[in-house]
Amino acid sequence: MHRSSVFAAATILATATAAFAQDAVPKVVPKPVVGPLEGPPASKPDDSDMPSVSLSSAIDYSSGRYGAPKTTDILVGLTNLGVSWNDFQFSASLPYLTITGPSFVVIGTGGVPVLVTPKPGSDSTGRSGWGDLNLSATYSLPSEDLDDFDVAVSVRSKVATADTSKGLSTGATDFSFYVDVSRQFDIWGPFVNFGYRVPGKPSFYSFNDAPSFSVGTTVALDDTLVAIASYDFDGSISSSLADAQQLFASLTWLATDDISLTAYAEDGLSSGAPKVGTGLLVSWKLR
Repeated sequence: MHRSSVFAAATILATATAAFAQDAVPKVVPKPVVGPLEGPPASKPDDSDMPSVSLSSAIDYSSGRYGAPKTTDILVGLTNLGVSWNDFQFSASLPYLTITGPSFVVIGTGGVPVLVTPKPGSDSTGRSGWGDLNLSATYSLPSEDLDDFDVAVSVRSKVATADTSKGLSTGATDFSFYVDVSRQFDIWGPFVNFGYRVPGKPSFYSFNDAPSFSVGTTVALDDTLVAIASYDFDGSISSSLADAQQLFASLTWLATDDISLTAYAEDGLSSGAPKVGTGLLVSWKLR
């Protein structure tokens, strides 16, 4: 599960009761795509006629070289607002980014750093500010019509609102599309996610469309603890950066019927992924 999907997972858990968590562990639902964390995907929709509203806040840290000689450290503070109504889920999130690293490393589609004009040996710079606005919409197909499989389709957009001069955005609006499939087997919930990213066309650089996928499982450890483990692949949108491959793990605690706490970590397996990443988030059900 990508970090952009952690928010959706935490939101679903926060709105679930302890009993519900046992037989309806959140499916492939966040990585972070605002920066590393972003909202959406497959989730258990609210069965009532009234929309369910949730608020999530997180802090995320990642570090990697991304094929460059020097390390880039990224710290993200993020707030996400989610609304679930019947079979639909909507979210909006805005990150505050603090980046320390080469000036040619900028935040691209899905919050993944990209190299726009690699200059080996360039001095590191520090910059911070608000990142791009991220919007998402998800439709969950009725599982009773799919032999108890949970399937959801999502569309996400990264709207170019950040300061491009600071390397906080490519300055172009991006779109991505996802299909999440999962099925519950007792405490286990294996899932697979397929995505396709369509970056915008900034004037200073050319990006490519790229696929992504995740495969993993959720497991309900008890009435209040849910763990997730996955392998994630993100095709590179930049010719100067390798594909990103990483291992992801998270643990969510249902503190109350309305509040959940999640801790997660990831380990990069390729030069296109952060070497290490970790984060904490809290999600509240407001209604």
